[in-house]
Amino acid sequence: METKTIKGLTYEQLRAVFGICQDRHRSVDFKRVVNSIDEDLLNYDEFVSWDCFKHEDKWYSSERYCLDINNDLQDKDDCVYLDSRDEYAHIDGCILVWTSRRGQEWFLQSDDDYNIYRYGRDYYHIDALGDHDLVMMEGGDIEHTDNVYYWECDGEYHYDPEPEDESESYVREYHNGGYRTMEFNDVETKYRIGFEIEKEDGGVKESVSIGEFEDKTGYLWRKERDGSLDDEDGYELVSPTFDFSIDHIFEHINNNPILVKHINACYSTSCGGHINLSKKGYSGREMFSEVKGYTPLMYALYHGRVNKNYSKGKSNSDLINDDEKYQAIKIHDNRIEFRIISAVPNVDVLRWRCELIEMMIKYPCDDVRDAYYYFDTKFSKIIKKVYKDDNKYKLLKDRLRKYTLEFEKIELKDKEDTPTKRKREMAKLLKQTIKDKKYIDGGEIKEKVIM
Repeated sequence: METKTIKGLTYEQLRAVFGICQDRHRSVDFKRVVNSIDEDLLNYDEFVSWDCFKHEDKWYSSERYCLDINNDLQDKDDCVYLDSRDEYAHIDGCILVWTSRRGQEWFLQSDDDYNIYRYGRDYYHIDALGDHDLVMMEGGDIEHTDNVYYWECDGEYHYDPEPEDESESYVREYHNGGYRTMEFNDVETKYRIGFEIEKEDGGVKESVSIGEFEDKTGYLWRKERDGSLDDEDGYELVSPTFDFSIDHIFEHINNNPILVKHINACYSTSCGGHINLSKKGYSGREMFSEVKGYTPLMYALYHGRVNKNYSKGKSNSDLINDDEKYQAIKIHDNRIEFRIISAVPNVDVLRWRCELIEMMIKYPCDDVRDAYYYFDTKFSKIIKKVYKDDNKYKLLKDRLRKYTLEFEKIELKDKEDTPTKRKREMAKLLKQTIKDKKYIDGGEIKEKVIM
């Protein structure tokens, strides 16, 4: 028997709505509620559960509608919630503001009461500036700490270096000055690379004053103090950001005796050799996606640093989501930083590491299984430049399997699970699926149900 309805409501539902309307605690106009339901401004369930509100002479679903800060009715999909006001506002008049290292909130663009500042394309609350390595300068401008100078004498940031007696000083303070860039006119590349080379060699450190070092290196390289190194002997070299051309980079280095001397200096286990990599127009996450298949290889090569608190080994998903400063590969806004890489013994090793990274971007890979296949094919020649002994090569490969299983939970198979084989198997599976009128669900074949 067909159930009769009035304005989309059954008699039973009408009685329930009428009963709620007669509730002396609510005193709701029955006719207006029914008309609102008929106009699809809310449904029966939303009214019964009181998930609704009244505006003027109609009732609205709280899931689909809201009142903004001016008490105007808005489609909820067009609005954002303002935590600071505990109200909704239309998105066109709002800005998304960083309020912590990883947290964002919506604010009114016209609101001047919350100490919000713009840097680049983003907005930051004053309390979140430090979380993003930003500082407010004396004139009120916002700058990144890489682009200004910290003065020890007043504990403030300035646009100029702190005055000092350069004849008796051998290093600048940590991160004292912005990064420089070095482009090569005859090179076409989307990639850029830079080095942070830590050393502990007092003799080399004090072989030249900081003023002369900067003059002889064209004010492109920085030589800084680093709190993680021995205070007397330690220093960190920070290279310019180079267009990624290995021949040009090392022509620049090898033609400068001071640079060669400082890069070939002594080091300890406290030292690292971080490499920063970026691609024009790409975010750090997008850059990481191109090479994340090689993460276990980096762990295998620099296994002595995997479990250190300054270069923590993690799965690829955790490297992306944790956003921790001291993880093996740090993903910045516009670049990635290989913190896992150990100290640089000399210029030759630095060049080999660049050649290795060049192979990674030549064969971009986001799957650790593909990277393992490339290890014995595309990468074997460059790997064997350093791992010439067959036994050492085998041990490296064993570590590659070990770290892939430990961090990605994938057990690698030797020469059985290649990219080409997997593609062929999927193509064959799809062809068979179409033929048998079956479908793929979660990697399994199930009989197709004809309704």
